[in-house]
Amino acid sequence: MVVPIREVLRSAARALGIEPAVHLATAREIWPRIAGPALAGVSAPVTLRGRRLLVGVTHEAAGQEIRLRRGEIVAALARELGKGAITDVTPVARRRLPGREPGQEGAR
Repeated sequence: MVVPIREVLRSAARALGIEPAVHLATAREIWPRIAGPALAGVSAPVTLRGRRLLVGVTHEAAGQEIRLRRGEIVAALARELGKGAITDVTPVARRRLPGREPGQEGAR
């Protein structure tokens, strides 16, 4: 029986207690594809609190779009991370986004 590598890695992450860190890293990696280029330019996953993904936004309009698309975003994350890994997405105001130098955020 062949087990997909994704399942092997999920099991290892769970056993090592690093599953939330893996979920956050994956969410950051796939965020541009899920959010789209315009929204990803002014937002990025910041941290996980339980199963809630906090997404930093540099503009209030981005926060409103995330709230409006919450169900769609959670469903897309579930397809990548597994159902129940992330059950909610909440925008939070940030001056800078994780992994970006000042000035790398989208146009203001």
